[in-house]
Amino acid sequence: MNFLAHCLIGSQAADPAGGLGPADEPSPTALLAGGFLGDFIKGRVPETMPRDLALGVRLHRRVDAYSNTHPDIRVSSERFPPELRRLAPILVDILCDHLLTLRWSEYHHEDLERFTETIYAEVAALDDWLPDTGHRFLHYAREKDLLARYGDWSVTENAMRSITRRLGRTELNPLLNETIPPLLSDLEEDFQRYFPDILAHARAWVAAETTGEPVSRS
Repeated sequence: MNFLAHCLIGSQAADPAGGLGPADEPSPTALLAGGFLGDFIKGRVPETMPRDLALGVRLHRRVDAYSNTHPDIRVSSERFPPELRRLAPILVDILCDHLLTLRWSEYHHEDLERFTETIYAEVAALDDWLPDTGHRFLHYAREKDLLARYGDWSVTENAMRSITRRLGRTELNPLLNETIPPLLSDLEEDFQRYFPDILAHARAWVAAETTGEPVSRS
């Protein structure tokens, strides 16, 4: 999952029925912020981190562990040509945000731009937990409203090119341009299977963690 997907999952992972009571119910905005911070908090989650924010970071990790072995995400990865197969899981993560923006109203009642404003504001309020790389990314994402623009194919394409550049594999860029657009319809069908399942898994995991029930870990 990429940034937008993690934040959406975090915002919806608390019990929608509020069955735990106000004292125990995790804060959706803290889980949302943890979904963003999860890419920048490495190693052990600090004991001094607020409870719900720490839960959001741990949820981010749980979602990554669950999605990394999800059969429908594996199907998506196997749609890529052999030359891109090693990068495919990373590319699928980025494309997840693209596909989520195209079907946004099916997963959230709020306008996408308003939701991303909430992301930036909530994370900025907790940015003491961000390393320098996180500060730089937050500033850039907020300035460009990057997370709301993943529906623009050129933005998604640039994100994928940043991966090939970071890995020193820019020679793959023409292949990305050639092979991925024809795959989008099939990738969207995969998305419509795996994303609701991942969201349901996240809700079940947060409920189990909050109530202290045992939960299996990937």
